[in-house]
Amino acid sequence: MRNEFSKKYMPVIIFFWSVVATLMIFAPALSYNEVSVTGVEIAFGTDLAEDFIQGELELNSYAVVAYFSPLAAGLLTLIMRQGNMFSLAMFVLAAVLFFLMPNYIEVVNNGGEVANDVDWNHSFGVILAAFASVLAALGEMLHISMEDMEGNY
Repeated sequence: MRNEFSKKYMPVIIFFWSVVATLMIFAPALSYNEVSVTGVEIAFGTDLAEDFIQGELELNSYAVVAYFSPLAAGLLTLIMRQGNMFSLAMFVLAAVLFFLMPNYIEVVNNGGEVANDVDWNHSFGVILAAFASVLAALGEMLHISMEDMEGNY
């Protein structure tokens, strides 16, 4: 029974959570006072022209990795149909990057200077993405352990 469940359903469940984590790129990720930015704006950059924030967010490679590594790991699990440590590491990396996201986001002023006075807060999109990555990582751990208990398929 475990082998049947592990072989058919676990990769699909893991892939589902990886897609959920990646789709959270369209939800509000960080906020500062009344300003809220989505994961797309954080990852690929945008202009901020609010009353208390003037400047722009530039392309952020950490955010791109955070949002797209769960999808890559989920696809790898779905294609290979067996648990692997590389996918697990990618899910854990994404969860850590989601939780640390406010620390590595910088607002660049028009003069090219970094504004250090922006104290970003987590919004629901990045929290849900981190939660989905953690669930996918736990699923991957279960998938690996089920494979080890039953032996190879």
